[in-house]
Amino acid sequence: MIKPYKAALIQQETRVIVDPKDRDDIIDQNLNRIFELLQWTFNRVGEVRLGMISEYSIIGQYRPRDVDEWLALAETIPGPVTDRIAEQCRRLGVYFMGNLYERDDSWPGRLWNTNFIIDPNGEIILKYRKNNGPNNLNTVYTGPGDVYTEYTERYGNLSMFPVVDTEIGVLGTLTCTDIIFPEMSRALALQGAEVLLHPTAEPWSDVDAKWDIFRRSRAYENLAYFLSCCAGAFVGSDRPRNGYRGHSQIIDHLGNQVSVAAGSGEAVCVGTIDVDAIREIRTKKPTESGHEWNQLVELRTDLFAEVYRQAGRWPNDGWKDSLLRSTKETRQLAREIIDKLVGTGKLKQSGYDEFAALTEKASHG
Repeated sequence: MIKPYKAALIQQETRVIVDPKDRDDIIDQNLNRIFELLQWTFNRVGEVRLGMISEYSIIGQYRPRDVDEWLALAETIPGPVTDRIAEQCRRLGVYFMGNLYERDDSWPGRLWNTNFIIDPNGEIILKYRKNNGPNNLNTVYTGPGDVYTEYTERYGNLSMFPVVDTEIGVLGTLTCTDIIFPEMSRALALQGAEVLLHPTAEPWSDVDAKWDIFRRSRAYENLAYFLSCCAGAFVGSDRPRNGYRGHSQIIDHLGNQVSVAAGSGEAVCVGTIDVDAIREIRTKKPTESGHEWNQLVELRTDLFAEVYRQAGRWPNDGWKDSLLRSTKETRQLAREIIDKLVGTGKLKQSGYDEFAALTEKASHG
């Protein structure tokens, strides 16, 4: 049995690296503040077994910046930053999930958006590189699927969806935009993940309410806790200080909100995780009467497989022979995919597009 425990989502005000010469000092300031808030949480609520931070919370986010500049600011994992976090994990006896832009000498020239989990012994027990980033047309880091063949040859067929079995449950992680692809959370849950850790950096926008629905949906459809830690603010750059919504939250396996930070700015969202409640409902065998529902057992994985095989969407190995350098590349690929799908009839052209074409033709008349 796993005794219910507390988790802490550290919704931090992150100082942003704008001038590369300030890199080390700003990383040091951000880490010190994270550690202060983690210690404050222990002082306030007692023992915390699991802590996490938001996406970009150690180095900040700043644009425009090209891949080479990001690689110069990025960290290795393991490296100096994870070593410092490991010290705190050993001191406090806590599991901790962080996020970094990563460089890896075994993948020269490739930038990764990477989550990591460190255990109470200070060991890195999981590393996940964000899958759904390059294909959202706004980022210049590589996703494992972009180099799929080599990635799976190096690390294994399921290496893009890592989970780790710990004394506080089976943990898995996904990042920001991954949430709008239900397959990402499902892939983790099908491998046993019980607690899904979701660092994110969400600006205020007209889709805020939808993303909150996604959080509850990803929890309920996978019978898993969903812990979503969002950036509270980015400080010291051209970004608006309160431009990021915060609203970090813990959702239980039935889609209920356990705890939430009410808004933006600095906060720590604390809630209780009951892993045995997940295990009870996931493994409860049906009786002869009463309505029964277990979506992880009833899921017809084979039923959907052929539709996915024939869908013809974003390809694996798109950058196996070249380095991803610009969003111009991903946006061009998106245009080619749309043209192909329109040509096969799997997407239908909008009447707005036809009107725009006619209007342009008339203007050149």
